[in-house]
Amino acid sequence: MMLKLNISKDINISLGYTIIPILLTNIDTETLFDYVSRYITIPDIYKTLLEQIEHNMKKNSLNMASITIEAKSDKSAKSIKKTKKKLSSSSQKNQSIHQIFLLAINNHGYNKSKYDELLEIARVSGNAIFNTLKSNQIEKINIVDTVDTVDTVDSNAKTNSGSTKIIEALLEGLLLSSYKFLKYKTEKALSRDKFTLSLINIVISKYNNKLHHKDIHSRIQKLQTQIKSVFIARDLINEPANNEKSTTFINIVKQCIKDNKIPIKLEIFEKKDLEKLGMGLVLGVGSGSNVSNEPKVLIMKYDACNDTEKPAYVLLGKGITFDTGGLDIKGARSMVEMKTDLSGAATVASFLLGYAMNKGSKCIYAICPFAENSVGPNSTKPSDVLKAYNGRTVEIANTDAEGRLILADCLAYTVDKYPNATIIDFATLTGQQESISCKIFSNVLSVNSKNEVAKLIESGKEINELLVELPIMEKQTKNLESYVADIKNVSFSCSADIIMSSLFMRQFIKKNTKWIHIDIAGPSYRANDVIKYASPEASGIGVRLLFAYFG
Repeated sequence: MMLKLNISKDINISLGYTIIPILLTNIDTETLFDYVSRYITIPDIYKTLLEQIEHNMKKNSLNMASITIEAKSDKSAKSIKKTKKKLSSSSQKNQSIHQIFLLAINNHGYNKSKYDELLEIARVSGNAIFNTLKSNQIEKINIVDTVDTVDTVDSNAKTNSGSTKIIEALLEGLLLSSYKFLKYKTEKALSRDKFTLSLINIVISKYNNKLHHKDIHSRIQKLQTQIKSVFIARDLINEPANNEKSTTFINIVKQCIKDNKIPIKLEIFEKKDLEKLGMGLVLGVGSGSNVSNEPKVLIMKYDACNDTEKPAYVLLGKGITFDTGGLDIKGARSMVEMKTDLSGAATVASFLLGYAMNKGSKCIYAICPFAENSVGPNSTKPSDVLKAYNGRTVEIANTDAEGRLILADCLAYTVDKYPNATIIDFATLTGQQESISCKIFSNVLSVNSKNEVAKLIESGKEINELLVELPIMEKQTKNLESYVADIKNVSFSCSADIIMSSLFMRQFIKKNTKWIHIDIAGPSYRANDVIKYASPEASGIGVRLLFAYFG
């Protein structure tokens, strides 16, 4: 990102534009004119206009308004607060035209129990701000934090208890909305987004560089890293499948590690390594692909702790580089977006890159199995029997149920190599998930992980990446019995595929393994009608969830 974020206590008049968020509860006891005048001098001639704007805001008939004033370039927020003298003709030399955008945030009725909803309103407001800036081609902007509290603390104090959560949420929505994927656009494109936001001056009137610098700057820097991670995930997913997608994925990860000096070690299993390991399920799914898209597995290792038992967590991500459905081929309408079937791998890899950049304290590994589920002379056929890493045989009843196969191999590998780790997998696993969620939420199913799932659900509420829990229903495992093999990969007697896919993968872990499965098929792609800041194609869902979960 080329964007620069600056934190100061003063509005930079020379930028020409300022956004002032307005919590409606604040103008219940104070006029809008007086409220805005705390931060920038407003000539008295605007009182009537601001009264009308205030009236419309309170009626909820106006969310954003703008006024253009002549503003002094040498006024500080502190001096503005002390005096409200009319602008005189003698001071015109120090004045410039300045446009103010007033953004109404309706926080009536939002008590502590509904704070998450208020944060989401702030994110959506950030999206509205970005759209306004883009429409007006405004590349540099002041955003005044009128909605949070930054405590004025004693000079000897080492920390401050102030909060900037609302302005961070607003920035989050704004920055997430700024994503674009131009890698394959040329000057001959029918449309090409050339708008770039270059500078945001975050104005916190009580900000004290000596007292607040470390705390506030740290939070803003971590937020930027999280946004960068989401953008990496979106880039990885949006890459076209004809570009050797697994190789491109791994090269992007390598380059990010090199450019940012990230302490992550990589291990890559090529096809020959998978054959030696006996990962027959990954190999079987990828058997119809050409040489440039041969199956492989990427392992990312972030060892931040000194524990002898590493890692504490293993994140698995489904990495189907393209899914034709195999010989049980998909329809054209379903297939067109199947370049996104590695969204799970993009989620866990991008998160771990950002987590390491933010110097996270936990030891976390990410495992991403890659395969192209294609049609060719060597494609796996319905009724074929494949052997998994742990020796279990699987009858392939449907070649379009491939994601659970590559995850099952990696689950078996993980519990063998890292038996004490908590496993969390992300996957665009079932079309059924999109049908039941309408892209509003992901589904989570788990074993031995009640506390972890509760924390994930709460983390999802905080950032509006909602999770809905479904039961594993282990008694239904009988529906996966095979006459010719140990197990089959789908059930034809039970149509609850989202549950049956989880039951299948459940058979490849141990009795006491902590395992959480998250199906992100719905909200992972084209969810911007539901989440305004999600981008038109890949949303990067799950990355922010993991940041919120791990803290």
